[in-house]
Amino acid sequence: MNITDLPFNKLIDIKVSTDPDYLLILDDKKDYTNHLDTVHASALFSLAEATSGHFLMINFPEFDSGLIPVVRQVEVKYKKPANGQVNSTAMLIDNTIDEIKEQLTTRKRVSLKLKIELYDINKINVMSGNFEWFVTILNTST
Repeated sequence: MNITDLPFNKLIDIKVSTDPDYLLILDDKKDYTNHLDTVHASALFSLAEATSGHFLMINFPEFDSGLIPVVRQVEVKYKKPANGQVNSTAMLIDNTIDEIKEQLTTRKRVSLKLKIELYDINKINVMSGNFEWFVTILNTST
């Protein structure tokens, strides 16, 4: 599954970035602005949440459609007003991809944390977030 195909992400037009430094983008659209004419906090949060899901999808492809991730907790800090297009990055906190894959293979579930950073068109860090996910895989044996 492509995270940009989820109905809400389609609604707000989140896209996969063509810039290798970023994962996803939210285009510069008037629809995303607030009363200060900067990008609305909820639009930024939506991009960050989609980025965390996208990170999971691209880093754990061997579990294909059997991966069931659920956000458990989020801590967000809005740092600066965002202007124009917003780009996202993601990285694991406290675990490696290999450690998580091993836990998914042996225990069929894992809790993990991701650090999400958002940058506006001027490469200013406008938001940071820690996203905690509970991830399990379907029991595919019959």
